[in-house]
Amino acid sequence: MARILFVLFGLIMAGNAAALRDPTRPTDPALYFSGSHNDGWTLQSILVSSNRRIAIINGKRVQEGDRVGSARIARIRNSHVIIKTGDRTLTLRLRPDNMKTRP
Repeated sequence: MARILFVLFGLIMAGNAAALRDPTRPTDPALYFSGSHNDGWTLQSILVSSNRRIAIINGKRVQEGDRVGSARIARIRNSHVIIKTGDRTLTLRLRPDNMKTRP
């Protein structure tokens, strides 16, 4: 009887652990993009410091002036990246609830 209770307790605890959010797990890239014109560019992350500006778009690390497919990275800001492709200028934004800043 004690063995059955131990197994049941283990199953309950495993179920509760599965419900916990792992803070180190990468977020679904689709959650970062907001806007109605996702033509294949997904903004996943932005790093802005005093000496560099880096974004991760479609899993690729880019800086201002770099290219992602047919688009050129025009500007990298704290919450968004401006890309230019052909005669269009698009803004890829991070969702505010997914943004983190260092104190």
